[in-house]
Amino acid sequence: MEYLPLSMAAINAVRLVAGVTLLAASVVLAAPSPITSGQASSHPMRYHISLPVGWSAEREWPVVIVIPDAGREFVANLQAFVAARGDRPYILVAPEVLTCGGARTRTLEHYSYSRAVWDSLVGHDDFAFDDAGVAAVLGDVRRKDHGEPTAFLTGWEAGGHTVWALTFRHPGRWRGVAPVATNYQRRGLDATSFSAAPARALPIQVFREGAPTGEIVGAMAVLDQQTARALDDARAHGYKPEPVRVVPGADHGPLAAAVLTWCDSVRSR
Repeated sequence: MEYLPLSMAAINAVRLVAGVTLLAASVVLAAPSPITSGQASSHPMRYHISLPVGWSAEREWPVVIVIPDAGREFVANLQAFVAARGDRPYILVAPEVLTCGGARTRTLEHYSYSRAVWDSLVGHDDFAFDDAGVAAVLGDVRRKDHGEPTAFLTGWEAGGHTVWALTFRHPGRWRGVAPVATNYQRRGLDATSFSAAPARALPIQVFREGAPTGEIVGAMAVLDQQTARALDDARAHGYKPEPVRVVPGADHGPLAAAVLTWCDSVRSR
């Protein structure tokens, strides 16, 4: 078959199509990994996870555990961190903890547990469940997804009940902790709960929104008071948290971008 020479216009058209194809391919390659869900291999706790762009088993990856507020929107809260992550290397994990709020929202419709598992939790210690469950999730992420040995931990508002308890009980699990405008009423804690391990020297940075709007404005004084109490307890038990960092212009929420930027700074130390 005879091949006729292409005109310059045809050549340019081919180049354009090829360029668009390569651009589309690069966009696909740069797209964030989807959020997948599962259950810890050694515990009933369920969790949601998003691996970073370019993940491979050839290295270890930093891990961030994210805890929502009392709305218990585990996936939506995780999505905020996925959007803020960009091309940074964080494995983002949202365990379905029970302690991020009170009884009003501790209902099955906020969770992906089976009815049988949910019913089995009635009358049990929610903090004990979360303590063991998060440890199991971290173990799986370490083994299956090549996460680093210690993880970052963050949570906002009522998620503070979970974050502070996990921090005070087991500081050695965490590379750094970033509570955001948290509730704290010593739930899950007593005089014997606070660890005396050397790991108490871990980085702790509390964040607070600089421009909250809506109904939460009236509750910020309570959150500030409870956060101050958590910081007092931390210092009284040998922890060394930094002063509260206010994020100018930020509305109430998980402050995913500020938290991940702080995690960057800890990793660079």
